[in-house]
This record gives sequence, C-alpha cells and structure tokens, in this order.
Amino acid sequence: TVVIVTSDHGDYTGEYGLQRKGAGMPEVLMRVPFVISGAGIAVYDDGATIFSLADLMPTLAELAGAKIPLGVQGRSLAPVLGSHEPGGPGFESVYAERGVGGLPYPADARPPLHFGYDGPSFDELNTVTQSGDTKMLRRGRWKLLYDAQGAGELYDLYADPMELTNLFADPGCSAIHAAMVEELLRWSIRLDDELPDAAYTTLRAPHNWR
Repeated sequence: TVVIVTSDHGDYTGEYGLQRKGAGMPEVLMRVPFVISGAGIAVYDDGATIFSLADLMPTLAELAGAKIPLGVQGRSLAPVLGSHEPGGPGFESVYAERGVGGLPYPADARPPLHFGYDGPSFDELNTVTQSGDTKMLRRGRWKLLYDAQGAGELYDLYADPMELTNLFADPGCSAIHAAMVEELLRWSIRLDDELPDAAYTTLRAPHNWR
C-alpha cells in the first residue's frame, strides 16, 4: 500500500490582493504539498528533489510494476523513493505551463465572460487571464517565466520569495538567465508529443527521464 497526500494547485488567499487562482504563476499557486509513504520508501525531505503532479502517474505505474504508457510526460520518482540520497537525474528542476493558447488579450479587450464588465465584479480566472501561453522553469533558488509575446521574468526565490523583483533584464544575472532559458528549451523539446508506435518505434528512456 502506498499513501499519498497532495493537492491540485494553490490559491491566492489575499496575496497580491487576489483570491482563487488564474493570473500569473507565483509560488502560492504553483507549489503544493506532496507526501508519499509506504513499504520501501525512505523517510527524508532533502529540499532538493522537485516533483510535478505530472510525475505522479508514472511513479505509481512503476511502483505497481506496470509499464509507463507511451505519451506520458511525467517522470517516475520510484528509483529515488527507496534511497536517502537527495534528488535524482531529472529532478533538479521542474516545468509548468499556464494559458489556453492563442494570443493574449490586450488590456482594453472585452471578450464575453461569465460575468459583465460593468459594476464591481472581481475574478482573475477567466478568458482574459488565461489567454496566451506562459512557460515556467524552477531550479533551486531560481524561477524563470517566458510568455508567447517574448516577455520574461526571473526571480531569486531565496532573496525574493514574494517574486516582486524581476531580474530578467539584470546584467548581473546574465549567466543564470542564459542557463535557465537553455534548460527551459530542453524541457520544451523533452515534452513534445511522441508519435504512436506504428511504422516507427520510439526509444524510451528508463523511468521516462531524459
């Protein structure tokens, strides 16, 4: 038996004057609890292993002795769970996406919403806030966001946990900027959809790491 405690996402509870979820990708929305317990699972919290909810399904598949299905984007954490060693290949960083695609609506756009534009309405989870596409990379103390319009954000979460100081254009962060953008590109390539096994046979990485 394996017991897992987690949640699907965080919520604004007054941070930045907001409630619920939707706008942006701050830690209060992106970071969720994750506890796993069971036979053969070591007890540790190294603070270095970064896990995604997309990794949950392949982890459970491998723990159950099942094959990880083709097309699954998550990585199995199973080899790390029986060890007291911190982290593991591929678990030094994590990737996430926000938005439904298409172009982001400009500030003066008025597409139909589930509430009217007149009056004291307040809701940041809607067609406007979910428009466009933003990619996020978290590695150690650093967090990078890059959107469909080419705008970027870079935060040092140790020095700036509320993500108030955008270091994306800071010359002093040029090296970490370049390294984070390169790793974000590698993640984007890794998560491309695989072709169905038919005329071509896909070479699979162990535990879905690569």
